[in-house]
Amino acid sequence: MFITVFFAACEADMEKLILPDSVAANTMGTLTSPIVLTLETKNDTVKFSWTPLDYGINIAQTFTLQVDKAGNNFASAANVVTVSTTKVGVLQGDLNKILLNIIDGGVASGVEFRVKTVINKFINPVYSSAATVTITPYQTSFPPIYMIGKATGGWDPALAVEMISTAPNVYSTIGYFINTDTDCTFRFFKNAAWGDAWNTPYFTGGYPAPLLENAADGDSNFRFIGTTGYYRMTANLATKTVTMVAVDEPVMFMTGAGIGSGAWGWDPGQYVKMTWKKDGVWEATTNFIKDGTFRFFAQTGWSTSYNYPYFATGTVTPLLINADDGDKNFRVVATSGTYKITLNFYALIVAMEPGK
Repeated sequence: MFITVFFAACEADMEKLILPDSVAANTMGTLTSPIVLTLETKNDTVKFSWTPLDYGINIAQTFTLQVDKAGNNFASAANVVTVSTTKVGVLQGDLNKILLNIIDGGVASGVEFRVKTVINKFINPVYSSAATVTITPYQTSFPPIYMIGKATGGWDPALAVEMISTAPNVYSTIGYFINTDTDCTFRFFKNAAWGDAWNTPYFTGGYPAPLLENAADGDSNFRFIGTTGYYRMTANLATKTVTMVAVDEPVMFMTGAGIGSGAWGWDPGQYVKMTWKKDGVWEATTNFIKDGTFRFFAQTGWSTSYNYPYFATGTVTPLLINADDGDKNFRVVATSGTYKITLNFYALIVAMEPGK
């Protein structure tokens, strides 16, 4: 037993490594600058490399690539990836998600990359030199743009028609377009206010000639020359194109024992036609009956309807609950009375407030 322990102790002593008190920092490889990330190339990689630490012996090292806004001294460093090799390719899509927490999307900004090297949890990590690069992440969510003009309701920012983003740089909405003998013009605006705007010369990719033309006025607005009615309008700021297609009037109805006259059906007085406010949004002010049920319908008929579970991943007013009946209708738990109900179909929001 003594001999075994002795030799075991000797073998343990032989395995001890003596590391230097300090070691020179490793170096980040050169990065191409500027870098522009795009949704179309999200599966392409951005390549990073660095040198290992030189301890004078062969020892395993773990490397964590970090990034922060340039000049922030890595005070808010974000970890990009951890590897055991001295080079790595990071998917543009993955890098983009990290960068959007640091810098604005769609804007060229300076960032710094470095590598944190660890060989043992009991030994302080070593940080490499920093590599500075100008990089533009792509946006993944976009604020709306707007249409303002007599053709879409009036030359008043309060009457601006919102267009929501359906894809990067693509905006769409259903609008009611008016063709009058005097003024039927409009243009696109960045905000629901006077300021940055896009008129006919911007859309070099084209717009539908049968419906729109250059008004040739002082602002080169669009002039609507089609038939007054509802249209699906799409503006693509990347391809600089506008498309416009006639659609039916956007409608939404409610029927049930919990609203209106308190009856299910499609006879006059048995249902409520909601007022279309903008694309995907309807409102109605009507009588609600406590403990009664109802649901939304896309037509005056039973074919297409929307019950409580349809909005389960959104926000439903606490004045309504899931009736948990055969159709999973809405059940009114509010005190009977007049309420304004607002339905946001895209955001899956059902809101209610006392009516006036």
